[in-house]
Amino acid sequence: MTNLDKVFDIAINLMDEQDPVTGETNTADTEEYRYRALDIANVLCGELYPYSDTYEWPADGRRPVCPEVKDYEQWLPLDDVIARTVLPYGLAAHLHLGEDNDKASYFNQRYQELVFTLAQKRPAVWEDIPSMY
Repeated sequence: MTNLDKVFDIAINLMDEQDPVTGETNTADTEEYRYRALDIANVLCGELYPYSDTYEWPADGRRPVCPEVKDYEQWLPLDDVIARTVLPYGLAAHLHLGEDNDKASYFNQRYQELVFTLAQKRPAVWEDIPSMY
């Protein structure tokens, strides 16, 4: 399972905002990003949840709600592939908005491409179709 700390590290590295000497991602320069990342990640997790292997249809047929991420150490409600390869691009896009819109656009484009690919391979629930004859 992947936690938000790991996703944040990946996003900061994609953004090339890590400390150039130590490689550390949680620094004074990234403090503002870290402050915003939790809420942004919750929105993105909600978007990605239906594509995740962790998504389960309840018996009553209602749409399941993605569990909220409350801190950086908590496991994300997404499978590891989505958490490590899709979520960081969405997070990087949102963190760059208003600061570097060209980079934000690039990361958002990549995020959308990956979501589209996920949609093509979306897990499905199979059920028997009874014969009426």
